[in-house]
Amino acid sequence: MAEIKGSVEDRLDIHDLYARYASAIDNAEYDDWLACFTEDGVFESSRFGKHSGQEGLRKFTRIYRDSLGGAQVLHVITNVHFKIEAEAGMGSCYLVYYHCKDGRVQQAAAGRYKDTLRKVNGQWHFASRKVSLDGHH
Repeated sequence: MAEIKGSVEDRLDIHDLYARYASAIDNAEYDDWLACFTEDGVFESSRFGKHSGQEGLRKFTRIYRDSLGGAQVLHVITNVHFKIEAEAGMGSCYLVYYHCKDGRVQQAAAGRYKDTLRKVNGQWHFASRKVSLDGHH
């Protein structure tokens, strides 16, 4: 069996990071969402493009909020998997995305995240996060 690296605290912090990210974006807590990234963090998606640094990420949150048209959304993440070495690592997870509006709930997308992780001042963040949606290019 492969050796699992990283302390229990580090591994729990990373799992919490994944959960905080989804909760923050779904509840329009955009400052909390931004706090999931390093200062020079990058978010990239096929739908919304690439956004870098705190200013770029903040701009993304405005574009994203406007794209929802008043809908509530749910990012459901599963199969969180990561490898860390000291204060850096790579991670991934699956995504199922629900769109809720006018009493209707629809599964709007499924996909996956690929992540670069970095520990800054004792806490884990996404240095980069790229989402790809299955069935989309």
